Amino acid sequence: MKTKYEFEFSNEVIHNNIMRLTNQLWKIIPMYENAEDWRKQLATVLIEIRGLNEIFVSNPLFL
Repeated sequence: MKTKYEFEFSNEVIHNNIMRLTNQLWKIIPMYENAEDWRKQLATVLIEIRGLNEIFVSNPLFL
């Protein structure tokens, strides 16, 4: 998949990154339930998703 920087990522790399971010989001639920600092985790994930949105601006269905 091409990015706005004309750099191509393999489908495997994209899939692995999506799975990693999904797992990071699911990690927030038990952190919240255990009164841990879940806000930092959420902020980190949101930064990564915003960055991916910028990189894959030509493919809005990516996210």
